[in-house]
Amino acid sequence: MGFLSIALLMGVLVPIQTAANARMRASIGQVWVVTLISFLVSSLLLAVISSSLGIPLLPSAGQIADTPWWGWTGGLIALCTITITICLFRAIGQLQTTILPLLGQLLFSLVIDHFGLFGSVRIPFSTLRMVAMLLLVVGVLLVVVIPNLRKKETTHAASRHTLLWQLSAIIAGCLMASIGAIYGRLGLCLESAVQASTLSFFIATTVIAVFCIGSGKLGRMRMAFKKENPWWMWLGGICGAIAVFGNSWLIPQIGAGAFFMALLLGQMLLSLLMEKYGWMGSVQKQISYLQLAGVALMIAGVAIIRI
Repeated sequence: MGFLSIALLMGVLVPIQTAANARMRASIGQVWVVTLISFLVSSLLLAVISSSLGIPLLPSAGQIADTPWWGWTGGLIALCTITITICLFRAIGQLQTTILPLLGQLLFSLVIDHFGLFGSVRIPFSTLRMVAMLLLVVGVLLVVVIPNLRKKETTHAASRHTLLWQLSAIIAGCLMASIGAIYGRLGLCLESAVQASTLSFFIATTVIAVFCIGSGKLGRMRMAFKKENPWWMWLGGICGAIAVFGNSWLIPQIGAGAFFMALLLGQMLLSLLMEKYGWMGSVQKQISYLQLAGVALMIAGVAIIRI
């Protein structure tokens, strides 16, 4: 139960990461530069942690040989998913940007568990896990989907546009689930979750830096240092580093399904609070009884999967 509690607490960091990166984009304008800054902060933090623990940055030749080629792609896939979530924040808001990708993560993580994809622990799909999944899906419907359907002022065109963004968010979540399993596999191959996280971020940071330099966008980084910018917009990279470390460390311990269910619950709770009180630039909205019921169902789902 201790690992599950840590995963839930990590889920709280994801809405903060999303809001911080979205605020960074408001200051800079270029989404790829925002992604570069976020990955730079994450890479530097992970490098400091690795150095303090005496963990080498580069793996040995034997570790490289034992690692499948896809084990090095986690950071690159993360580049795409983080960029997508930065765009989603403006299109569908804090709560949906947080929850819908996690729904995709949850569904695909159960597939990963059942088939043991990416070298993860094989956990067959049982009746209890199906009940837990259904509770979380219904919870998401109550928190996100039904409140939007009840808005009579929404036009048909706007609804269709929103639906496309929502589907994109779920697809991005499926990619995020594969990232978590890939990080977990790399951590096992290198025998260090910290080293796996650091290497993945350094690879991705190098790629996005080359792209920004080649496209002439790097100069916009100076806009992030304006005095009027809030300090918390730099939290995106810090939360990202903690999240990727958690993926590498916790998924091999409890499985992808349980990890993402707990993560989803943590994200849901803080996202609701952020929208209720308008924290970190979120559009302020009231929490309905339907949404509270949805959260209760999700809590039940997380509890059932650990029975």
